Amino acid sequence: MGRRKSRYDRLFRSDAEAIIRDALDLRKTILAAQLHLKANGEMFWLLAGLVDKLHEALAAVAEKEPDFRMSGLGLLPLGEDYSGRE
Repeated sequence: MGRRKSRYDRLFRSDAEAIIRDALDLRKTILAAQLHLKANGEMFWLLAGLVDKLHEALAAVAEKEPDFRMSGLGLLPLGEDYSGRE
């Protein structure tokens, strides 16, 4: 038997947008820190891995892949159909 779905399984649109905004701010901070590190240093590559993980989390929350050509990675605002998410 599967687990019964509850109202807490659904991520509200306002919560999702707040998570995405915070993650984008964190991404900006990490990328700024990377500018001051050597490209062959261990910390640089640890931060690069963290940015990759942030991109994965953003894609999961927004239910679409980030578009690196657009500001805010093209993730905000969330589409109208997001409220129908289960």
